[in-house]
Amino acid sequence: MNVEAKPGEKQFGQVPVGLLPDGNMLQIPVHLAAGTEDGPTILITNALHGDALSVAATLMQFYTGLNTDGLKGSVAVIPVCNPLAAAANRRHTPQDGWNMNRVFPARFDNPYNPGWVTQQMAVVITEAVDQCDLVMDFHSGSDTVIHYIYARTTDPDAHDAELELASMYGFKCIYAGTPAFSGTVTDYAASQGKGALLVEHGGIEIPQEKKAEAIRGIYNIMKYKGMLPGKPEIPAEQLVIRDKQRPLLRARNGGFFVPDLGIEHLNQPVPKGTALGKIINPYTFEVVESLCAPCEETIPLMMKTLPSVMYPGDYTYIVGEGATALRLKN
Repeated sequence: MNVEAKPGEKQFGQVPVGLLPDGNMLQIPVHLAAGTEDGPTILITNALHGDALSVAATLMQFYTGLNTDGLKGSVAVIPVCNPLAAAANRRHTPQDGWNMNRVFPARFDNPYNPGWVTQQMAVVITEAVDQCDLVMDFHSGSDTVIHYIYARTTDPDAHDAELELASMYGFKCIYAGTPAFSGTVTDYAASQGKGALLVEHGGIEIPQEKKAEAIRGIYNIMKYKGMLPGKPEIPAEQLVIRDKQRPLLRARNGGFFVPDLGIEHLNQPVPKGTALGKIINPYTFEVVESLCAPCEETIPLMMKTLPSVMYPGDYTYIVGEGATALRLKN
């Protein structure tokens, strides 16, 4: 990563990618906290999607409060993996249209074709993954709010190592499902035998207690890996949403979205048929679409809580079926 820290120190550096047309260097920012004793290295990544910057505030609070005294191992934080997309507040890199979280692993294997700029930035992230023992990849909403964690398993009843790792993070809601896409940074980390956690957290109007849960989750994993003393602080009960029982609701029609549920319903079950929100035609005042809870026990994992302009196909909610969820008793 080209960033080094002596035991007990924190260092910040910028890993160069290549020159931009304006003559400035495109760089990937890296924070590195080195413990005073040997131990694992955790890599925390954020903003592979440029419109997901809200987690930066959570990671800043974690990192600035991290005490390296007695820490076993190191923690590296890349708060903005895709600076070009982040500067444009776009999910994909505007210069080439690529989704960074679909290109891993990325390498400079061909001297005649180093890849698109998204791939060249991803080389830095790939090399960082190669140097770590566990990856926590954060993703957040842009005009939505989201809060749950993936377990890389489709058989939660077996309570395998992947489910245990995810449960130790300490979120109430866990999704045990098949990854929907290939080429993700967590896919690559897992393929190399490393721990891999996809943390869905953040967005518009994220409650302070959810931010505190996300910070506590990082410390939980550090305790679980023996980097810090103590045991992870996890809820008395966690809900594990089963594979394929996590509906994604998109808008069929465009217009102006008006929510019916507030942020207090995040991760809280509502009955089937509960009004989630509606899309109105701002010209005719007609309600062109009503969104209702689709599951017997619908648990909002991602939700829109503020009025906003909608296009057909836009995300509205991600929900989980709580009626069939595995209840982990801790």
